Amino acid sequence: MTDWFSRMVPLAETDGPAMYALMQEMFEHLPDPRWYYGSTQEELEEQARMGFATGIWEGERLVAMNFLVPAHLADHGGYAAQLGHDSTNSLNYDGIVVAPDYKRRGIQSAFLERARKLGYKTIYATVDPENVPSLASFEKAGYVRVAQENIFDGRPRVFMKLDVE
Repeated sequence: MTDWFSRMVPLAETDGPAMYALMQEMFEHLPDPRWYYGSTQEELEEQARMGFATGIWEGERLVAMNFLVPAHLADHGGYAAQLGHDSTNSLNYDGIVVAPDYKRRGIQSAFLERARKLGYKTIYATVDPENVPSLASFEKAGYVRVAQENIFDGRPRVFMKLDVE
């Protein structure tokens, strides 16, 4: 089994084209594009510049990336604040993108474990209610569903929360 955790590296602003290409590849294979809220290449580059993006490379190809944003630095104030919860020492699991040919290899589980190890009290994420594989992955990692609301551009999202021990 591949040790994905040890292969994670911070992404740089210059990785923007690879990040955007991976996101476009993922979108082409989604059963429903509403499952994921996409970003422009410039937004992805900004995430990397701010230190929020981590990736896994296979040679010259970016095969997975994850975005973790401390709630106090999130544009929207953090998912905890959106729900009226205490956002102190809270982390937003803002997204994960895995190349279609790398799915079901434990990459999301490795990124979820990395988030757990960063020292935050709580971690929040949002998932489309019809994205059963992602919901199951979060629940397997100990996250619980705490709400469902329409956010971003009116899409329904399940808010998931993990209290880190």
